[in-house]
Amino acid sequence: MRRKANYFKLGSLSLVLFSVVSLLGCNKETEYTPKSNSEAGIDDFWLEKTSSNTKLNRPYQGMILGDTAIKLMVDYGTDITALEPTIFTYADSISPKGKQNFTNPVEYTVWGAGKKATYKVRITVSAVQAPVFTSIVSGYSHVMGLKNDGTVWVCGNNFSGQLGLGDFSSRNRLSQVPVYDAVQLFSGEVASVIKLKDGTAWAAGNQYGQLGIGNRNGTPIMTRVPFMDNAVNIEVTFGEVFILKPDGTVWGSGRNFGNVFLLPAQDMQSSFVQLPISNVKQLNVTGSEVIALKNNGELWGWGINASGQLGVGDNLKRTTPVLIPNPAGSVAKLFTGGNDLFIIDNSGKLWGTGVNLNGQLGLGDRTNRSTLTNISFFNGKSIGSISSHLSNTSFIQTNGTVWNVGENSDGQMGLGSVSIPYTTPVQMPNFTTSTLVGSGSVMYALKSDGTIWAWGINDAGALGAAWINKTEKYSASPIKLQ
Repeated sequence: MRRKANYFKLGSLSLVLFSVVSLLGCNKETEYTPKSNSEAGIDDFWLEKTSSNTKLNRPYQGMILGDTAIKLMVDYGTDITALEPTIFTYADSISPKGKQNFTNPVEYTVWGAGKKATYKVRITVSAVQAPVFTSIVSGYSHVMGLKNDGTVWVCGNNFSGQLGLGDFSSRNRLSQVPVYDAVQLFSGEVASVIKLKDGTAWAAGNQYGQLGIGNRNGTPIMTRVPFMDNAVNIEVTFGEVFILKPDGTVWGSGRNFGNVFLLPAQDMQSSFVQLPISNVKQLNVTGSEVIALKNNGELWGWGINASGQLGVGDNLKRTTPVLIPNPAGSVAKLFTGGNDLFIIDNSGKLWGTGVNLNGQLGLGDRTNRSTLTNISFFNGKSIGSISSHLSNTSFIQTNGTVWNVGENSDGQMGLGSVSIPYTTPVQMPNFTTSTLVGSGSVMYALKSDGTIWAWGINDAGALGAAWINKTEKYSASPIKLQ
């Protein structure tokens, strides 16, 4: 058993420590080795503004790459020639101590129980003077945003550690995840995956084994998952992670709700298993169904299908992939979410099937559909993307205009007021966006200026710092996340 961690205070900081989870596999980055259970190791590496580091603007947390390296990036213009870090470690001693010049990598050696470990610490300065968000993803009540300097920021619900911040505490303001050089984000209700510039995949949130790392231990620290490195798409449900490989095969790990992995037995999986479908071009998931677009243009699906979201004409469960009839004849874009399936065909027309109890299909009524049905309201309008939430849907035109339909009891329409459900789409006033995401009752939008806006229910701080101390539990109008 490891001894209680010491910390070497080259600065001052109060933290709750979490041991880095043991990692399996080999990183493409040569400085990386899997984390061991050695008596000598660094658990946290921070830079913070103290009397020793008076010119730092804010705290920075290092990304620990196993037993051999630590990576960290500070803001544009920061002087890194004389910095004193705060280091938390399971060890008896550490060297060097005091201020260091990080213009070049600095090696730190820790000793404990007769063993030692050496870390090469690389600190770089951002080349981007004023970073802005370039993409966002979300789960039920949290958001993850990627900035153009390769940093990742998060806000909202964190009860499964899906934010990757090292704990299970939710955040009501945008907080930085200790990963650097990120290029792509994937997230669902209780798990998140980040792809880095070097091609490696890191993930957090694992109570159902959905990260595929061989266990079901809670994983609040971004952890290496080599099996996801070459994934061309990653889909995250409440308790599963699905990945699409370059060869068109589909793999899954996690809860296996309703035997969505199509196995002989409905068992949870903590390592990725291959599903019996091939030649897949695009993979999408709803709440309990999987939709696969094949390279030949065919749509296939399987799952519980309780409300007809597979579009096969009934609400019967499918335990093998089934061909989905497509009256549109083509699929230009495919969207899923909540409990609905939408497609845009090659002529630009929209089609939808599934749950419609709150009018979220945009068909002017509240009757479920079990076959793909043309959403005539949008005929003649150029829709670029569709974001399907728990009980409402957002349709985003190519010019950024947003049309919402469905539940509005908590301001989900973004109209500034609450009401009964809308069965016909309504335009959000004076609001445009390049991206809109969300699977629950809060919506997140990325504007062209690189800012993130949200509206709906403020579950676990989902609306950010602007909603602290508010008596209302929701915002019916978009507010900027801070």
